[in-house]
Amino acid sequence: MNDDYENVEWNVHATSDAYTPHVEGDDPLSAFSNSNGYQNNNNTHFGPMKGFVSTNGHFDDLSSSPPLPSSPSFMPTVMNGSKSTTATSPPLPPTAMTNGIKKEITVTTPSSSSSIPDTPKSSTAHHTYKSKSPYSAPSPPRESFVAKPMVISVADPQKHSDAQGTYITYLVTTTTTLDTFVSSHPRSVRRRFQDFVWLHNALLLEYPASIVPPLPDKHRLEYIKGDRFSSEFIDRRRMSLQWFLNRISRHPELQRSQSVRVFLESGDFRNDKRMQSRKVPPAASVLDTLSDTLLNAFTKIKKPDERFVDMKETVDKLEDNLDTVERLYSRIGKRQKDLQQDYASFSQSIQGLSTLETGISKQLQGFADTTSKYAKAMDEMNHDEDLLFLNDVHELLAYCHAAKVTLRARDQKQVDFEELSAYFHRTTQERERTLHPGRHLDGGLNISEIVTDKINEVRGIDMQHARREKLVRLERKIKELESEVAHANDVSNAFNDQVIKEYEVFQQAKTEEIKQGLVAYADSHIKFYETGVSIWESILPTLESIHIDDGDGDEEEVAEESSTTS
Repeated sequence: MNDDYENVEWNVHATSDAYTPHVEGDDPLSAFSNSNGYQNNNNTHFGPMKGFVSTNGHFDDLSSSPPLPSSPSFMPTVMNGSKSTTATSPPLPPTAMTNGIKKEITVTTPSSSSSIPDTPKSSTAHHTYKSKSPYSAPSPPRESFVAKPMVISVADPQKHSDAQGTYITYLVTTTTTLDTFVSSHPRSVRRRFQDFVWLHNALLLEYPASIVPPLPDKHRLEYIKGDRFSSEFIDRRRMSLQWFLNRISRHPELQRSQSVRVFLESGDFRNDKRMQSRKVPPAASVLDTLSDTLLNAFTKIKKPDERFVDMKETVDKLEDNLDTVERLYSRIGKRQKDLQQDYASFSQSIQGLSTLETGISKQLQGFADTTSKYAKAMDEMNHDEDLLFLNDVHELLAYCHAAKVTLRARDQKQVDFEELSAYFHRTTQERERTLHPGRHLDGGLNISEIVTDKINEVRGIDMQHARREKLVRLERKIKELESEVAHANDVSNAFNDQVIKEYEVFQQAKTEEIKQGLVAYADSHIKFYETGVSIWESILPTLESIHIDDGDGDEEEVAEESSTTS
């Protein structure tokens, strides 16, 4: 990017949070997307601005622009010390329209001397135009970003087989009073893992600015070692799917998704899923995704927003701490499993001892059984901890990753806006150089350009005519860029507003899940120790029944034998 953009300041001041009303369609998801401005005139949802960037990373030639009416030039006023002068600088970007609210964008132009301090508002010129973005008029503020009561349970896994193979289905039961659902009574449906995948992908496409809860990995390394249809694998997956749906139920907008309703309520899921998929925005092609990634791989945000920088740092720290918790608990869990196996071996040793000590064989066998029960109780505690606590940590780590993906998508929208703004700035500078040939923007003479023009005139080139044609092309391009910059600003600001709300939902969900995991960890230990006390107390009467001779009778017999011999 050209370094000239370092002198551009975009000061966007919002006055309220208003949204443009839209007529509600058949699909509540489409209504949501429209009402929040997550679309442009090409029906692309927060896609990158490709109008002026080719796939090879270079801007299109200005001469290839379609003809548009030319726009008048504009000269901003620059404060240079105590003297106000009219600079031959590029026109200021237009006033953007975000959520129906005008937002002025101020550009501070460089001086020929050292860097100029921020220009006061009283001496800064502004240029306003009507934006072509969908944010046309303000509407009353939306309802508070709070989820409605919704309870979803995932239970009763069952194994099925058909021509395509074997799979597991889960009974999903929903109870809610949301008006998007047909009934407020509990409704149960059976869904397999591929159905959950469909729901997750649909939400990603419909809500690109939302932190969509992640699904459990289809094949984890821990799972690959064992049977994919074992009870342990199925329990882990069921709990992960439960967390996935819990996060959706706590999200104020995802819970109202038409795709969510179809997933939770449809009795003819195959056909309803096909119909709903037609309303879902199409996914970006692999080529588009790859080209966008390559184009922006080395592009950084010029004006980072501290709010989102703090969000990313918070999520990074949370992820690091969760990694540490996972690593340390894995060590603890391994030691507990080793201890449980040692208790099982200890039980077998006592049982072997009981065959040798025939006098107390019954008591030793009881002690061996008690030790075996204690080892089993410890194994149940380890299982509960892994299922309810360690699995919770795994899912929180995945949730952190989803939050970081959304924050990166927000950064990309700001990069799109800044790239277009920089391109607009360079284009307007080119127009000013064309309007004032032979001069720099700071007012000095451009000797090389003067010499070049003289040489071209000697060759018979009509420089005046060529300059007029170039100005027409530049005016067309500036007119296009004004609209694109305003739209990119609208998209970026709408994305910002949504991400702020999403982060609040993420924080609430994270706190609640950490609480649930720690409570489950404590409960598993309390249950284990209570069971252990009961187990060891039950063996005490058996151990006390062991009769031990005090040895007095033997001493008397020895004394009598000694007297007789003497």
